[in-house]
Amino acid sequence: MEISDGNVQEWPDSDRLKEALSLAKFDYYYTMPGLKTTVTLPDLMAKTLEQKLNETVTRPSVPKDMNGIHLLIADGHLRAAVNLTAELLTEVNQGFGMAGQPSNNTEYSFKVWACRFQLLMALKLYTLLNDELLPFEELDAPDMFYQYYPSLYAEGPKGSLVLFSMRLIHAEALRFTSNPWAALERIDRLEKSVNKILDNSASRSKYFFKIWEDRLLAVQKMRARSLFFLKEYSTSMILYNRLSKADGLSSEQRIALKLMLMRMAVTIGDQKNLEHYSNEITASACDDQILHRCLKYIFHGNYNKAYETLQKYLNSLASSELCNNMAICLLYKGQVFDALEMLKSLPGDPNEPVTINLSIAAELSISNLADEDLTAFAQKLDRFSDMFDPVTLKLMSS
Repeated sequence: MEISDGNVQEWPDSDRLKEALSLAKFDYYYTMPGLKTTVTLPDLMAKTLEQKLNETVTRPSVPKDMNGIHLLIADGHLRAAVNLTAELLTEVNQGFGMAGQPSNNTEYSFKVWACRFQLLMALKLYTLLNDELLPFEELDAPDMFYQYYPSLYAEGPKGSLVLFSMRLIHAEALRFTSNPWAALERIDRLEKSVNKILDNSASRSKYFFKIWEDRLLAVQKMRARSLFFLKEYSTSMILYNRLSKADGLSSEQRIALKLMLMRMAVTIGDQKNLEHYSNEITASACDDQILHRCLKYIFHGNYNKAYETLQKYLNSLASSELCNNMAICLLYKGQVFDALEMLKSLPGDPNEPVTINLSIAAELSISNLADEDLTAFAQKLDRFSDMFDPVTLKLMSS
């Protein structure tokens, strides 16, 4: 969670703030947010499993505060976390029906909103996300800055109450509207502001500089991601490639960008770039590199070679991700039963990709899908988070 200090909360004064400060009037409410729904997000997985197994699914009990939200997120219960943000916002008079009504904007309320918006993005609830972002306008209102509250923060930090994570969501959320290109305009403004802070950071600490360099990278990656979403594939890949060659990146960041480019090439069927970025990735004992090396074989339909490559590293680098990819290769090779057995034997808590592949393998191999699924699910019943969709996992018909 971000903390409020000069390093992370610094932000250029907006024109609206400058005007308000010149008038020395600090009693106007500019930003009046509120929830746009009273609907509680249901735990569809728990409900479905209770109906099918006739057993009560126990979910974790957490405190009704931000710590509780973080505990729910850590357990993968994002729907419950969204519901808890609604309770917390209602307590500070920013609940349903309060949009457009005066309420106090504080560090705490902005932290709750930032967390809620990240959760809505993760759950792909884009309409609700953009509706609830509307009262925040362009995140430049005077009451979003510490300087607007001289009696509270006379000796405190200067800058914005808005967390940077919320600024990222605020920009990217427009991708999921009727005018997705508008996201690039917000990204432009966001990058300009971050660069302005960096330009004035010569006398600041290395810690400060590192924070804002990482934030600039996040904005630039968001631009490339948005362009790819808008089917500007060539421009997107050029930007990612440029970022991968930038100074100051760690080796992990650099290889992650190369792997991203390789996945993008696979997605759009670009054999030339696939080969290019594959050759740029050096061999190492890194799971990600091994898995992405297999992408080239899968791209060319050489599933035997992909499987053999994964199998070679199974003993030393055994992981659910590696085994899941081996099972996919087995499916493509026509060895459905072997794929099913491998997926059923995976260690650890279930995740969505593994569970979806298990359902597909079971559907291909047997006629009684429900019984086969229930046997596997019953073993780890309480570990399924509320993110899972029983329709997607074929536990119930759509």
